[in-house]
Amino acid sequence: MASFERFDDMCDIRLKPKILRNLLSDYVPNEKQPLVDFQSLSKVVSTISTHKLLSEDQKLHAKSKSAVDEWVERLLALVSSDMPDKSWVGIVLIGVTCQECSSDRFFSSYSVWFNSLLSHVKNPESSRIVRVASCTSISDLLTRLSRFSNTKKDAVSHAAKVILPIIKLMEEDSSEALWEGIVNLLSTIVILFPAAFHSSYDTVEEAIASKIFSAKTSCSLLKKLAHFLALLPKANKGDTASWCLMMQKLLISINVHLDNFFQGLEEETTGKKAIQRLAPPGRDAPLPLGGQNGSLDDAAWNSEQLIVSRVSALMYCCSVMLTSSYKCKLNIPVASLISLVERMLAVNGSLPKAMSPFMTGIQQELVCAELPTLHSSALELLRATIKSIRSQLLPYAASVVRLVSSYFKKCLLPELRIKLYTITKTLLKSMGLGMAMQLANEVVSNASVDLDTKTVEGSDVVSSTNPRAVVKAGGKKRKHLTNTGVEAENAAFEVGIPHNHSSSPISLKIAALEALETLLTTGGALRSDSWRDRVDKLLMMTARNACEGRWANAETYHYQPNKSAADLVEFQVAALRAFLASLVSPSRARPAYLAEGLELFQTGKSEGEMKVAGFCAHALMSLEVVIHPRALPLEGLPSVSDQFPESNSLASLKHNTPNLNNGDNLFKEWTANVDVPSNNEILRNVESTLALQEAKRLKRGNDLAIVDSLSGQDHTNIVGSENVQQADVNKKVPESPKEPLGHVSERDDMVPEEVYRQVVCETQEGEGLAVKDSIMEEAVVVKKRESLDDESDDDSIPSLKADDYLSSDSDIES
Repeated sequence: MASFERFDDMCDIRLKPKILRNLLSDYVPNEKQPLVDFQSLSKVVSTISTHKLLSEDQKLHAKSKSAVDEWVERLLALVSSDMPDKSWVGIVLIGVTCQECSSDRFFSSYSVWFNSLLSHVKNPESSRIVRVASCTSISDLLTRLSRFSNTKKDAVSHAAKVILPIIKLMEEDSSEALWEGIVNLLSTIVILFPAAFHSSYDTVEEAIASKIFSAKTSCSLLKKLAHFLALLPKANKGDTASWCLMMQKLLISINVHLDNFFQGLEEETTGKKAIQRLAPPGRDAPLPLGGQNGSLDDAAWNSEQLIVSRVSALMYCCSVMLTSSYKCKLNIPVASLISLVERMLAVNGSLPKAMSPFMTGIQQELVCAELPTLHSSALELLRATIKSIRSQLLPYAASVVRLVSSYFKKCLLPELRIKLYTITKTLLKSMGLGMAMQLANEVVSNASVDLDTKTVEGSDVVSSTNPRAVVKAGGKKRKHLTNTGVEAENAAFEVGIPHNHSSSPISLKIAALEALETLLTTGGALRSDSWRDRVDKLLMMTARNACEGRWANAETYHYQPNKSAADLVEFQVAALRAFLASLVSPSRARPAYLAEGLELFQTGKSEGEMKVAGFCAHALMSLEVVIHPRALPLEGLPSVSDQFPESNSLASLKHNTPNLNNGDNLFKEWTANVDVPSNNEILRNVESTLALQEAKRLKRGNDLAIVDSLSGQDHTNIVGSENVQQADVNKKVPESPKEPLGHVSERDDMVPEEVYRQVVCETQEGEGLAVKDSIMEEAVVVKKRESLDDESDDDSIPSLKADDYLSSDSDIES
């Protein structure tokens, strides 16, 4: 009985030849076998890629080489088959082989494979599906060939052989699938071997331009054609002159199309002035893209939809040219680009009085239907221009700010407003603080409208964790109302449909939040009293309304089938991110809503969806530097839980949190000017000077505070708890005439009816100084204690006056 060969595991290299032969016999047909199933090819390709079956391992060189030889022979036989389906299978698998085979195998066989594939491209009798597969496999072969440094000249020669046949094929065949395969192959060649286009550059440009201006080209293919056209200047010497010439042709073609599209909507001289600005000084303007064919000679092509699709494709081509990398420095016509965008955004569909008799209502309807697409392309071009020159936009910054601000006022469509917010973010990131000063009020005012809390609560998010209760409440209310308008309003609220005020979509809210976050990041350090308080409050309310009581889960949108939990997650993360930027952004005062933020992030960490919880955990770590500044001495500070055992809510500290800004300067001055005694020393002096009952009460309290009273300044920074009572007592020390001392704060649980006086005596170098605390009024103590119990934010801490202190010579009452 024959013994079976055993293998170590699935990674045993002895398995590779056997698996490859099994695939060859089971899924790849020969000349006599019919093709079983096209879908089986996906299994063949995935198995070859997973196990690296064509790598030809050196340890089993003979067996591996034999199996791969059988594989290649079978594929070449299929490629030369007269049956289109078998030929297609062989061509597809040849492309896979070019990617997966060993370097030696590819280097010795690529010329044979290339000629076999090219023969199908040139053969007019080849089927369309075979030609498309041939273009794809040739692209794979040239991509692998570009990795060999010693075959560069041969690779350029092979690539040049492909260009003219496929351009001829594009002109003869009108199949869009074939055009797409040809464009992909041309893009591969222009990226890897641009020198292959030197002898056929003009022919390729005219062919691509004719397809862009063709009425049969779809929008998806137009975008691919425009992308290739943007890369084409790299093939024409790749210098600045080639790039500038292509940009001029594109801008002239765009303005020629706009002259036809905006006829009757703008002054007649506008188009002529735009083209004159594109002409070089002392020279005539170059011909449009594609020569004379770039103009609109055929009246059948003059439909508004075709014009807008061409203009959008050409503007996308300009955007790709602006954002692609080039080896040489480019002279970007910024003024021409901005004037083109301004011309397009200025037309909103309204008819000038002088032009009203020359345009029919149907023409105006067609133009207005296509204007949003045109404006969207213009905004994309403006963003690409900003990204390409970044801080060098400074000479044109005023024009851009004026353009963005004016369009914000008349832009109502959410898609266009999203692009405006994106442009704003790009401007702020590119130009920093100066641009933030110019755009701050515009961004804040528009974001406040788009982040209206009513639309957040009533339309885009569920306003309660129990949506049934909302529907029930709406139903009861309708029974008592007879006004038809009110009933319609309640009905709209029940199903979450906006009424009266238009609800901003979640995508627009996210864009507004990101713009505010960028504004705080770049311009938070400004003296922004005019808008900073509004932004902080707006972001706090937006984050709270987006998250509290309705953390994203599977049941959140159960009663709103047109919404998804993913939308709510993205909105919550954007709101929390912007709120975090508000808390950590530099400002002159401590964050006003720090307590709310801590509570919100802590709740989201435990109750929110996984993505939301992850961000909340990150936010809590980021806020550590705000809660505990590194420059402040933390030793000896009392804990909040010791001071307020009856209140564990962070909201009770939101307005009483001390100002800890300028920590570095505060610490330096504090250590230089203040000699603060230790806690034990203070307690010893207290016990020696006070009555036994008062001393025991201070021991139980152990509530010590450190007060920094800077000499020569009008303000006092307090570090400690809410109930600190401060006093400034001058010590008579020769080295420091005016040095503030620390004081002992009173416990919250003292009896309010007691009226006491507290004296702290300290002896330093034989000189005793008496420090006496202030007298606390009974009503003030009661009021303060009630405010702490109720966690009220309105009552402030009472401050001491100069009359409250006792002089050092007065009698001390025990």
